[in-house]
Amino acid sequence: MSANSCARPGWPGIAPLIVLATCLSAFAAKAPLRVSVYCTAGDIQQHLTTPAGRERVLAVLQPLTVSRLFLEGRRGDEYVSPQQLREVRDFFAATGIECSGGIATVPGTKFGVRQTGGLDWLNWESPKTRADVAGFFTENAPAFDELIVDDFYCTGDVSPESEQARAARSWGEYRRDLLVALIQPMIVQPTRTASRRTKLILKYPQWYDRFHLFGYDPPRMSAPFDTIWVGTEVRNPQTRRMGFVQPTEGYMNYRWLTAIAGKKVRGAWFDHIECSAQNFVDQAYQSVLAGAQELTLFRLGDLMAPHPGDALLAERLPELRELANRIRGKKRRGLAYYKPPGSESSENMYLADYLGMIGLPVLPVAEYPKDARVAFLPVQAAADAKLLDKMQRHLKHGATLVLTPALLKKLGPKALTLAGVELVAGQAALAANHFHMGDNSVATGMPVELAAVLKAAGNAVPVMAMLDGRAVPFLTRRTAGKGQVFVLNVRTFSEEDFGQHGEWLLAPRPLGLPRIPQPLADSLRADLLSPLGVTFGAPSGVSLVLVGREACVYSFLDQPAQVRFGTEVVELPAHGLAWLK
Repeated sequence: MSANSCARPGWPGIAPLIVLATCLSAFAAKAPLRVSVYCTAGDIQQHLTTPAGRERVLAVLQPLTVSRLFLEGRRGDEYVSPQQLREVRDFFAATGIECSGGIATVPGTKFGVRQTGGLDWLNWESPKTRADVAGFFTENAPAFDELIVDDFYCTGDVSPESEQARAARSWGEYRRDLLVALIQPMIVQPTRTASRRTKLILKYPQWYDRFHLFGYDPPRMSAPFDTIWVGTEVRNPQTRRMGFVQPTEGYMNYRWLTAIAGKKVRGAWFDHIECSAQNFVDQAYQSVLAGAQELTLFRLGDLMAPHPGDALLAERLPELRELANRIRGKKRRGLAYYKPPGSESSENMYLADYLGMIGLPVLPVAEYPKDARVAFLPVQAAADAKLLDKMQRHLKHGATLVLTPALLKKLGPKALTLAGVELVAGQAALAANHFHMGDNSVATGMPVELAAVLKAAGNAVPVMAMLDGRAVPFLTRRTAGKGQVFVLNVRTFSEEDFGQHGEWLLAPRPLGLPRIPQPLADSLRADLLSPLGVTFGAPSGVSLVLVGREACVYSFLDQPAQVRFGTEVVELPAHGLAWLK
């Protein structure tokens, strides 16, 4: 479509730039994958208050075929009036770019009341906080068809009023009850009163294994909202500031929230913070592989800077749109990873991310996966009071269960008997550099943390770890009726690890698991994927997603890798994607 083909009678004086933007936006709005940009209140004041500034923004948005802007009216003390927002909205509407509103519910000197505690969040017991937030929705709903709540609808407040209100509840339970109870009177009702047409979007952050501690309750919170956006902002896995987050975390978060909120989940949101160009684009691929129909880039100011990832993303958009179209509506297969909402994750925190990095096709679920051929049960699964009964019924139908020592500790003697292992107490921190798989042995460049010293008399032990000169089972296997039970002797993080490193939300330090040598990764896959009829060989750092009857592999490696799926072998370029059958 050319700019001339979009020309309309009555537009003789409009700038060619605006005509071109209109054409591109109209095309992008119908594409299988949309791109949107979140503009903070500060971004709007800096870049969108003048006609010249808006045209500069249009020029930056064009290569990314942006079809929507989120215009934030409030971020603490940063504020944009509804009149200003309407002016910006109307300018972009004339170019074919849709505009929605937004708020970041963070404290300012004049907005809300800051929490007592270590994070810059709000005290939601405060009447002022509640009134200020409700006022935003009353004021902004008439200006937009949709309003999004950025991922600060949470709290770590430990003020006296919160202490009194929580009574006998845990902090996590109290915070979840509080924030769920405020959605209707503080967000939904003010919005509906001001504008019955305006829909509401809730955006969740990426730190899914910590949600329950700070007030996020996806089953109850998602219900009152019309649409859900998911944080897939994993950034650079090698940096400390934002946590040593694995690049698969956004995928796991998106799939788990989809298991809860279903078709309400539509968009993914990621940013430029600490990202190389490749880190930035890796986030886009994981978002689309997870099922995102819209990519929201945070934020306009970073695009205007600019950031090198923007040009790379623009280059890759055709492939990303093809990927979105190819996976849409297809059933996913894999290791059903059971994480009930609100479940404690100590010792297995974010384990799904690390399993994804060694090429296991992890499929997070929020209900017990009774029909899955392979179910991975980390300690989070212990939140299910009937778990052991469900496991035994599942095994009678020929299932393969993969358990962690943390889960076995939680469930106790019956689970240990079912798994055929003993846990030997006395050693807190365990790490191994050498592993044996039958006659083959490998050394790891970085120690791999073990969860426990196991004894597995009578069990098969496909993989042994060498710990201070003694052999400790790393993977055990026991036949249980028609099924089988594996124990994978790994751990990630506990609450103590977070406390020691001063981390609140994200992985506090690097681990060795996502860097294990290929022979060890291949050996684990050979056992755990066999019930799925899948054989997969690749270095660690190549992820596997099973969609329909196909397999999609994506490499996070900076060098080419040879990948084998069944009998098919491909040479995968650095950070490349391939489909295999």
